[in-house]
Amino acid sequence: MLKNGQFVRVFVTPTIETAVGELPDAAAIGIDMPIGLPSAGERRPADLEARTFVDPRRNSVFFTPSAELLEEETAAAANVLAKAQGWPGLAAQSFALKKQILAVQPLAAADERIWEVRPEVSFAAAHGRPLKWPKSTWNGISLRRQILEREGIVLPADLGPGGATDVSDVLDAAIAAIAAWSARRIATGERHSLPACSQRIGAIWR
Repeated sequence: MLKNGQFVRVFVTPTIETAVGELPDAAAIGIDMPIGLPSAGERRPADLEARTFVDPRRNSVFFTPSAELLEEETAAAANVLAKAQGWPGLAAQSFALKKQILAVQPLAAADERIWEVRPEVSFAAAHGRPLKWPKSTWNGISLRRQILEREGIVLPADLGPGGATDVSDVLDAAIAAIAAWSARRIATGERHSLPACSQRIGAIWR
């Protein structure tokens, strides 16, 4: 969470709705989750352009499943349906986010402060080029923290209660500070979208 462009705090909540509830005064909220589902059998232009934008980190931007695929009970069943209809399949990771993806849709429709962001897209935008190393590496973590610091976002050594969770979750939460960077740009009108000149829902913002 940023206030006046400076890091304020990180917190952990059980649901996206609870997280939004923690931010009553936020001018904009960046959420690393697809907002706006594609039609059956199609890829979202936002996902395709984002994968090109991050280049070597393209696998970090997963394809958004359609509502029809998310209605299935399992990823295997969803892929059976996709194959039967001649649609693109989906990764297990995408289906694993089914609950969160479906939960964010009505929230975003009701709250115009909510915008879709993807950390790797935001990092590439802030860095001026795609990142060479993935966030799972020491070089990757160091580079991302350097980018944040160049943007005036300094993560403290002690993250408070939010730093008491598993280290991989903490790293994800810390790196997600770049989502707040994008939210700040959204709030100040500096925002850009993939695809360009898009409506709020259905695009990825940076």
